[in-house]
Amino acid sequence: MKTKLLLLVIVCIAVTSFLYGCNNISQQKAEPYRKQIFALDTIIDLTIYDSRGEELSVLSENRINELEQKMSAQINTGEVSMINSSENRSIKVSSDTYNVIKNACEVSERTDGALDITVYPLVKLWGFPTGNYRVPSKNEIDTLLQSVDHTSIKTNDDDMSVSVPTGTQIDLGAAAKGYISDDIRTLLKENGVESAVLSFGGNVVTIGCKNGENWRIGVKYPYSEDNYAILDVSETSIVTSAADQRYFTENGKQYHHIIDPKTGYPSNSGLISVTVICESAVYADCLSTALFVMGKDKAIEYYNTYKDFDFIMLDSDNNMYYTSGLKNSLSINDDYSFLNSTIIAAD
Repeated sequence: MKTKLLLLVIVCIAVTSFLYGCNNISQQKAEPYRKQIFALDTIIDLTIYDSRGEELSVLSENRINELEQKMSAQINTGEVSMINSSENRSIKVSSDTYNVIKNACEVSERTDGALDITVYPLVKLWGFPTGNYRVPSKNEIDTLLQSVDHTSIKTNDDDMSVSVPTGTQIDLGAAAKGYISDDIRTLLKENGVESAVLSFGGNVVTIGCKNGENWRIGVKYPYSEDNYAILDVSETSIVTSAADQRYFTENGKQYHHIIDPKTGYPSNSGLISVTVICESAVYADCLSTALFVMGKDKAIEYYNTYKDFDFIMLDSDNNMYYTSGLKNSLSINDDYSFLNSTIIAAD
């Protein structure tokens, strides 16, 4: 199943940002090495500013494939599949899979279940993993909703084991790409890379700056190929969840892949796109899905509670909301001047 790219890296020189400024102007200029691969059900673009770019991209690709094997619910031999078929038995997993699950469960607790990785049976019911889309009956949805409960996931820090009740299944689709992109950034930095940008579909992580200048990252407007906003950043993580990543149309109505764990239906929060900007890509990945499901008011309430990220939200009425931490690094493209922009300041 093909996933549309939400974030495009714009390779042009950026002006200095007050918030995410690059101070290392004397950084030695290096030619980028670019590699494109398909993994995690998306196109991944690696751009590494280092003379060892080819070698490091191979190292990165191997690691991505290794982690996908562990974390994909669609790979029968993987650790997530083992958990899903465990019949309530504890399954020992790698530290990678364990940490992703723990991260997701923490965001689930913080967001009152707006993110819930046990929603997988419903995602399958709608046909999103396979592309065999259909609108299920209310009875089918209600039956599977009985097994959706993030609090039923049991973890044991002593032996890194995980168990779920019989009938409950997990999917790390809202967390794995974030974790893996964090992991690849760490891998490259440990190998001396000082400048890189890694695009995992709707997830972008950056290392350092682009030859001493900020990166300029475009955020795509849903159901188009245009960037409506540009973020001027140095090292950070930018993750978007949007209604046009995966969707189908039946009887003139669109159904997207972001399932509300409380209803079993595609989220009807009024939002069509949520972009989260923060240091941790796995947190941004989990949170972008959760905020999308929560809707504008609850998302802003969450932001005011934790204040550990920035966001951009679009609703179906062309309203854009973004946090005050982005006011010096966010610009709106002229073609999208019709958007009604509101700055959200932390309480």
